Amino acid sequence: MSKKTKIVWVVYDFVQAGGQRYVYEICKALNKEKFQVDVLKVSPFNSDVNFKEEYYYQPTLDVGCEILFLNDLLVKEKKAISFSHKLKRKMKKKLHLESQEPSHIKARNKEIILSLLDRYDVVSFSGIGVYNNLCISREITISHGLIHLLMGRFQGENIYKSFEKDAHYNFVSGFESDILSNELEEFSQYKHTYYPLSMECNTYVKKNTDTTEKITIAIFTRLSRMKPLDPYLYGFKLLLEKGLDVHLNIYGGGDPEEIGLLRQLDYMYIRDKVTFCGHTSSIKETLLHDTIDIAWFQATNQQIAGYAAIEVALGGLPQVLWDFAYRGGDAEEGRVFPSFTDITAFVNYNYEVLQSSEKLHKLAVVQQNFILNKHSVAKTISILEKLYEEHGK
Repeated sequence: MSKKTKIVWVVYDFVQAGGQRYVYEICKALNKEKFQVDVLKVSPFNSDVNFKEEYYYQPTLDVGCEILFLNDLLVKEKKAISFSHKLKRKMKKKLHLESQEPSHIKARNKEIILSLLDRYDVVSFSGIGVYNNLCISREITISHGLIHLLMGRFQGENIYKSFEKDAHYNFVSGFESDILSNELEEFSQYKHTYYPLSMECNTYVKKNTDTTEKITIAIFTRLSRMKPLDPYLYGFKLLLEKGLDVHLNIYGGGDPEEIGLLRQLDYMYIRDKVTFCGHTSSIKETLLHDTIDIAWFQATNQQIAGYAAIEVALGGLPQVLWDFAYRGGDAEEGRVFPSFTDITAFVNYNYEVLQSSEKLHKLAVVQQNFILNKHSVAKTISILEKLYEEHGK
């Protein structure tokens, strides 16, 4: 029997979010006869106050992964024995004259991390933030690392600020060539592997809406200033003014008042037409229980931008996208999932399809078939398996 390729995923945590699911879906799909997969968690357990639990922790164990905790491996600084020493250290940190770790502790921990990573053929980082946390901040360089890009510059122009732009990196992402060149334009040399957002795909049938007269639109998101809802709210307002009897359900954790959404709805005079449904732990269960006619999602240069869009399509719910990072071109995905940057065109398209159950059904079928062909992990995992075998040190 041939030797297994040893892979370690470096992650922040296992909360129920897109980046964490990305890792889980890959770990679950990899051929366990060819690959040994471990996971290194760099943050303390249950450290994210926005989530009640580490949702993917047990499922990750269940698919055969060993989980390592960085805090258990690193050397800890001994407590200072004198008050004056503590005070000096505190003042130095406040004035940024000393790092969080003394130099001898930092050097020892760097050795520990390098020794750990050297045990693996491939080190996969679940996002640039994790790579920054483990490697850049500790001045660690490895040749067998793969950095999976799970966010884009449209979410923050300076997300690559800490990277050495002349160094060589191995990136993996769902960015197609037309947007990749813009995304990584600061880097002078890199290798990129295209891997579309993928998951285990099983279809189901959403709750029937043919017996209801009121039209319900759904948005699945996380309430955050990083995820603006302005185009959707203005589009929804214009649909109301065109005479459609529509209601908007917004699913997602977060406080709408804290980020100013309630005030925005008030001055748009649509607060009574919008319901904040809170976090949904299962999109499938939501679609089986709630009456929804269409979903609105964000796009990145005509590409769907999250697992929620895939899950919705699997349930037969049609969706229309607002593009937050359009760079030009005419991608196939943008034709299957109508994507807009013009608010008038966005409203007119929705106005047309929302008045025809036949058009809604046709759109849903086309989108579901596309997801089954392009985003099923059973069909895409071979991309990563080949990459792991070729890239291993």
